[in-house]
Amino acid sequence: MTPWAGYAGFAAVLLTAYTLTLVTGAPQSVTDALGLMGLLGGLAAMLYGIRRHRPRSRWPWLLVLGQSLVLSSFAMPPGVMYGGRVPSVGDVVLLGANAVGVLALLLIVRRRSPGWDLPGLIDAAILTVAAVLLSWIYVLEPIVGGSADLYTRTVAAAYPLSDLLLAALGARLLLDAGPKPVAVLSVTGYLVLVIVPDTMSTLATLSGDQRWRAAAAPLWTASALLLGMTGMHPSLRDVDAPVTGTAQDLGPGRLAALAVASLLAPAALLVQYLRGARLHVPLVCVSCGILFLLVIGRLAGLVAVQRRMAVTDELTGLRTRRFFQGVLGGPVKPTAVVLLDVDHFKRVNDTYGHDAGDRVLREVARRISGAVRGGDVVARYGGEEFAVLLPNATPEEARAIAARMHGAVRATPITVSDTAAITVTVSAGVACTPADLPEPGTLPLVADRFLYQAKNAGRDRVVAS
Repeated sequence: MTPWAGYAGFAAVLLTAYTLTLVTGAPQSVTDALGLMGLLGGLAAMLYGIRRHRPRSRWPWLLVLGQSLVLSSFAMPPGVMYGGRVPSVGDVVLLGANAVGVLALLLIVRRRSPGWDLPGLIDAAILTVAAVLLSWIYVLEPIVGGSADLYTRTVAAAYPLSDLLLAALGARLLLDAGPKPVAVLSVTGYLVLVIVPDTMSTLATLSGDQRWRAAAAPLWTASALLLGMTGMHPSLRDVDAPVTGTAQDLGPGRLAALAVASLLAPAALLVQYLRGARLHVPLVCVSCGILFLLVIGRLAGLVAVQRRMAVTDELTGLRTRRFFQGVLGGPVKPTAVVLLDVDHFKRVNDTYGHDAGDRVLREVARRISGAVRGGDVVARYGGEEFAVLLPNATPEEARAIAARMHGAVRATPITVSDTAAITVTVSAGVACTPADLPEPGTLPLVADRFLYQAKNAGRDRVVAS
C-alpha cells in the first residue's frame, strides 16, 4: 500500500467517525479530539508531502498550509457580523487567512499557466459570473442591505468576496489546458471545502438558523484532511508545472458544468419569483448578457480551432489536402503543381520506428517549405507525399523550384534517433499549364503520372514534360 492510499484510508475513517459523533451527540471531548486529530493529520501530511515530493516552489503550499491551519482551528462562523458589536479580532485573522489563500492560489495558477490560455480564462469566467450572481442575491445583498453599521457590513461582506476570489482562481486552476492529476483535483476539492462551509456559516449568521453552522463543522475537518491528500500524492510536484497549449477541448464534464453555470441566472430569477422575493432583474439581465457573450466567444474560439485544423496538417504544420484542393479550384489559378514522395519511407518506419518516421516527415516539410517562393502553397498530400502549388510560374521556373526542393531534402542527413542520421531523398513530378494541359484542374493527375515515372526510373529524381 502506498503512503497516499494509507492516508486516504485514515482520512475516510476519521472523517466518518467525526461526523458520527456530531450526528449522535457524543461527548464534546470526543468530538473535539477527533477534529483536532483531523486538523493535525492533514497538516502533517501536507508537510510530509512538501518534503518528500519537492514541488517546484514550496512557498505557495506553505501559504495554503497556513490558511488551512487558521481556518480549521477556528472552525466557527465568521466573526461577529451583527448585533451592533464591533467585528472581532477573529475576523482580522480569518480574512487574513483567506487573503493568504488567494495569494498562494494566484502563485500556483501563475506558475502553472504562464501563457495566455484564452479558452481556459473564458470557461473560468463563465463559472465566476454565475457564482457572483448567486453570491450577491443570497449572501452579499442581505449583508449590504442590513441594518448594521457600515463598518460591520463591510467586514461581513469581505468574507463572501474573498470566497469569490478563491472560487475564481480555483475555476482557473481546474479549467486550464494542463493535465488534472490527483493533486490538482484534491486542491480544488480543498477550496470547495473552504468556500462552502464559510458560506454556510455566513448564512447561519444572516438567518439565525444554526443548522447551517452544524452542517459546516465536518466540512472544515474534511478540508484539512483533503489538503493532506494533496500533499501525500506524488503529483504534488506537477501542480505548478508550466502548462503549454490552450484548453480547447470541451469534454462532457466541462460542457455540463458550463451549461449549468449559464442556466443559473434564469434559474435564480425563477426561484426568486416563486419565493415572492426581490427579482434583481437588472442584475440578472446583465449577468445573462455577460454569460451569452462569453459563451459566444468560447464557440468562436472553437470554430477558429476547427477551421485551422481543417486546413493545417497537425504533424508537419503544412496545409492539408483539403486546403490544397480548395486553392486549386479557387479564383487564383496555379500554373504548375509539383508532387513529391519520400523514397522508401516504409523502410524508415520499419527500421527506426514511427517516431523516426514522423521526424523525417517534419524535417522534409521544413526543407520543402524553405525552398519555395513566398506565394507558393505547400501541402501534405498524403502519408509521405507532398504537393506544391506554384502560381504564375513558367515551366522553366517550376522545374527549377522542383529541383531546388529535391536538392534541399537530400542535402544533409536527417536525425532519426539519438545515435542515427540518414540521408532522405524524394521523387518529384512537375506538371504545368499550358505545356501539359490547358486547364489547371487536372494538374495533380498529370504531376502524379510524372511522379510515378520518376519512381519507376529509380527514384531520387525530378520528372517533368
